[in-house]
Amino acid sequence: MDDLLKKTISFGLGVFDYTKEKVENLVEEMVKRGELSRQESSQAVEELWERVEKEQADFWSKIKEFIQGMVDEMSLARRTELKELEERVAALEKRLQD
Repeated sequence: MDDLLKKTISFGLGVFDYTKEKVENLVEEMVKRGELSRQESSQAVEELWERVEKEQADFWSKIKEFIQGMVDEMSLARRTELKELEERVAALEKRLQD
């Protein structure tokens, strides 16, 4: 299946531009070219689609890790930290008014 994924990437679709329909069309094209038999096609579609979903999930996970690292490195305040500060300021303002 790794070979199939490499062929599909070289086919020009790119792993992040895949849809189920594109995977099915790609496998159909491979059947027409004799690279897969008709019997192998449905299994190839499922295996390739699972691989595409995994690759996409891995990619987004790495992006999230990268962004989190950048946020940590830049010492940016998180939403929860800002919320806590807002609550503390509101409590102090209330105490001052009383």
